[in-house]
Amino acid sequence: MFRKPVLLFLFFISVVPGFSATISKTIFINRGTFTTVNNTTFPFFAFNDSQVYNSLNSVLELTTADNLLLTVINNDTIIHGFDVKNYSGINDTINPGDTLNLNLSFTQQGVFIYYDSYNYPANRYMGLAGMICVNNNLSAKKYYWNIKDHQTGFNNSISAGGSVNFSQYDPDYFTINGKSFPELEDDTTATVSATMSDTILLFIANTGQSSHSLHFHGFHPKCITSSDTWIQVNSGKDSWPLKRMEAVILMIVPDKTGKYSVHDHNLVAVSGGGIPPNGMFTIMEILP
Repeated sequence: MFRKPVLLFLFFISVVPGFSATISKTIFINRGTFTTVNNTTFPFFAFNDSQVYNSLNSVLELTTADNLLLTVINNDTIIHGFDVKNYSGINDTINPGDTLNLNLSFTQQGVFIYYDSYNYPANRYMGLAGMICVNNNLSAKKYYWNIKDHQTGFNNSISAGGSVNFSQYDPDYFTINGKSFPELEDDTTATVSATMSDTILLFIANTGQSSHSLHFHGFHPKCITSSDTWIQVNSGKDSWPLKRMEAVILMIVPDKTGKYSVHDHNLVAVSGGGIPPNGMFTIMEILP
């Protein structure tokens, strides 16, 4: 399905005929502290654009004509791994302070989840999972939702070197791009603000430990691509279930103006620390 990656590292971006490009990107594995909407804190990891930790994993964007020269630097003190779901031939480990160089290209559009494959699923659960968004529509308005769930005690235990039993997992915080409502409304990469003349693309990945179902008020998004064969591509509906480590691209072409909410249909996930609506909840605004 995909071309096998070859190790390569360059320090430039070159554009070639046919609008194809070689895109160089560096991401860092960072350790830090996650602060929830009600200021509860727990240990967390993330793939960031710099050596400075933040809870938002880097979003990597390209088209099917592009090559991605990806450098992954382990900025942590323990071994981590790197893999891309549904992309063969990677699954590497990275020692503390070491660097992994990859040349990636994709023949199909979609959202591909990159993640920490070492000490799986604990390190991935701790935050180390992001999105590679492959799409050839250059005119659409694009938004990115990396949805996760968190159980405070699990993060504390894993960070201290302990083990957890995911069969007893009971998350208490739920986020999109590392934020919950109302903080999420300040994230312009996630909060939809468009007009009726726009084509909206939503790149969504469930990188948490639980399944979720996103419910849209006002619209029936159409599925453009899905990593889960259970989801019917080109179908349209108002609720979209996402198993863990699955991803979709949804399209909305607005036919009316107004403000419309989107939330997890499991209302527990609309809360944070047991208080709603401090969870997976956002508001789309469609202007004339």
